[in-house]
Amino acid sequence: MRSKIIFTSVVVFLVITAFILVFVFKASGSNSSVSVDGCDPYNVEVKKGQKENSVNIYWKTKSKCSGYVIYGSEMKDLHLVGIDLENEIKDINHSVEINSLISTKMYYFSIVSDGTSYGKDGLPISFMISSL
Repeated sequence: MRSKIIFTSVVVFLVITAFILVFVFKASGSNSSVSVDGCDPYNVEVKKGQKENSVNIYWKTKSKCSGYVIYGSEMKDLHLVGIDLENEIKDINHSVEINSLISTKMYYFSIVSDGTSYGKDGLPISFMISSL
């Protein structure tokens, strides 16, 4: 009986520890954290735009950096460019609006920050307007 209580306590402790580590890791990965440097994008958000069939992509950088988005409907063919027309050429806050998209089509994008392309785990980030 005592060994069952100890075993259950250890399992509960490990589950709670794993949950906390995952939560803290995700929170630090989405905010400015020690691992975010210079022109590395963080706090990347994709939201429906105010115009029909448009999205706004937002991100931040710790340093003032140039930034734009390359995107397309094929993961391996990001041939369209979205430019931040709202902020200065080099800034820490970045915003790109992409218009005339098809709401049920999957799109892919990478952020180009000071000449380096960023995605998720080395791949472009995907979105579909109807899923936002």
